[in-house]
Amino acid sequence: MWKQIWRAACAVLLGAMIVGCAAARPTPTPAPEGVTVLEPPTRLADFTLTSSQNKPAHLSDWKGKAVLMSFGYTHCPDVCPVTLGRYKQVKAALGDSASQVAFVFVSVDGARDTPEVLANYLGLFDKDFIGLTGDEPTLRNITKEYGATFSIEKKDPDQTDYTVAHTASWFLVDPKGNLSRVYAYDTQPEIAAADIKQVLSAKG
Repeated sequence: MWKQIWRAACAVLLGAMIVGCAAARPTPTPAPEGVTVLEPPTRLADFTLTSSQNKPAHLSDWKGKAVLMSFGYTHCPDVCPVTLGRYKQVKAALGDSASQVAFVFVSVDGARDTPEVLANYLGLFDKDFIGLTGDEPTLRNITKEYGATFSIEKKDPDQTDYTVAHTASWFLVDPKGNLSRVYAYDTQPEIAAADIKQVLSAKG
């Protein structure tokens, strides 16, 4: 009988030790809603586009900063103005950290979105927002690397009132130039801002 009691006690003790060990193991922190964390981050190639100030612009120009990037076009009736409005909210939520972030809007409609058009459009939201544009082949290479797509919806080559279907997500490039996060279009600005602060705090 004493042997049975001893065995039972040992079994309970062993079980408690196993549970204790399991509890001590670190568990991965789940990403906030709407945030896709890329592990490991994706190394990005540099690019050359034309800025809304009509100057050459490269991804490497913002090395050391985080870059919040989205793809769209100025004639967009819904997604793009909402995105840029959320950019403003993200910037406000970042507070002093906003100076460490470049807010970039890449037009995938280079035929209509000249640097001047981009500058005027972005000025409606925030004068510090950066617009980029380029030719279609270059833009297709860039969007492919980010996992984004766009399609110019023309019925004939001379049509000027067309729409452009495009990926609505936002992309975060970390201060080392790696694609670190993808934010869903409807990610709450305060969630994105908190996540960006986390990326900035880990840049060293």
